[in-house]
Amino acid sequence: MIVLVSGFDGSGPGHWQRWLEEDLRRSAVEVSFPALPDPTAPRCDVWVDRLAAEVERSMRPVTFVCHSLGCWAVDHLISRRGSAGIAAALLVAPPSPYLLFEAVESFLPPPLDQAAWAPIASRSTMIGSDDDDFTTIEEFRDLAAQLGVSFEPLLGAGHINTSSGFGPWPRARAWLDEVGALPHRSGR
Repeated sequence: MIVLVSGFDGSGPGHWQRWLEEDLRRSAVEVSFPALPDPTAPRCDVWVDRLAAEVERSMRPVTFVCHSLGCWAVDHLISRRGSAGIAAALLVAPPSPYLLFEAVESFLPPPLDQAAWAPIASRSTMIGSDDDDFTTIEEFRDLAAQLGVSFEPLLGAGHINTSSGFGPWPRARAWLDEVGALPHRSGR
């Protein structure tokens, strides 16, 4: 199952995660996009509990596709309960662990527990842009290294959201295919 994890304030209409959800549903891929409680006043423990329930209810390993603060929710989840039941994670534009924004304080600093990520690190990727308003490219590289996951830099992509021009984003679906999260139909 693929679980999409939004960031602060959710992923509203036109966001690439909404496009991906619709695209996967049209392809009959099992996908969940949980409405995380209080998206403008998020609490880490509440979000982590909600994501843990997604993993526990799934009959197959979960592949997470996260944006922004959702990346740190998944990092906390893996740090607390390990990677059992999780196949891989795509971490898109996580905010700086040094971000000064009171609304997200309960998520910071992220645990960045490389040992907890180790079982899925080779199938997990962080993507970030050189002009993201919330994280520097150097921070992205360092964060990916701390987690032991690969890093894919983008140029001029901002926070990789609707404000920076990302509605449909085929790269997310391509990544799902690369890590084997999408079923392959016979005859393809």
